[in-house]
Amino acid sequence: MGWAVNEFEKIDLGDKRLNVRIVRLCDTLSEAPESPINQACADWAETKAAYRFFQNDNVDTEQIMSAHREKTAKRASEYNTVLVIQDTSYIVYTSHSKTKGLGNISVKQGKNIDKIYSRGLVMHTSMAVTTSGKPLGIFDQHIFAESCAPKINVDGREARTFRMFFRLKKKRVTGGSKL
Repeated sequence: MGWAVNEFEKIDLGDKRLNVRIVRLCDTLSEAPESPINQACADWAETKAAYRFFQNDNVDTEQIMSAHREKTAKRASEYNTVLVIQDTSYIVYTSHSKTKGLGNISVKQGKNIDKIYSRGLVMHTSMAVTTSGKPLGIFDQHIFAESCAPKINVDGREARTFRMFFRLKKKRVTGGSKL
C-alpha cells in the first residue's frame, strides 16, 4: 500500500470493504495516471471492482474529497505561504449523444450552421502548492454542466463564478499559513 493509506486513514464510507477499496483504487490509478481504468488495473477482476466502486450509491464523493481536503489543509499548515492554483477544464462529450446531464460548454460558427455547440462538463479545481511548486492537494473542486454554473452580473455581462475555498480557510488551514 502507498500514499493513500495515510490520506484516507480516517475515511468511513459505511463499509470497511469500501474504505479498503478507495485506498487500493487511489494507489492503482495514481501509478498510471495517463491510463484509462481498464489499463491501469492489473486484471479484469480489478477493473470490474473499480467500476462497481464508482457506481456504488453508498460511495459519497464529498466524503472522499473531505478526507483529502483535511489532509491537504494539514500539509498546507506546515508552510508560511501556500499558493492556490485554479484551473477550469472543459470535458467534451459531444459524441456521447445518449449521455444525460451535459451542458453546452462552447459554441462556434459553422460553415452552414450558425451555432455549433460542444456538449460536456466543466471542472473547476483549486490546488494547493508550496512556493517551490510541491503539490499539497486539492482544496476545492466542482464539476457541473455549464447551465448549472453560478452566475453574477459583471459590468452588465453575465459571468460564471466559482465558490472558493477562501471563505472556509480558517476552518481548513491552521497554523497561520498565508494563502
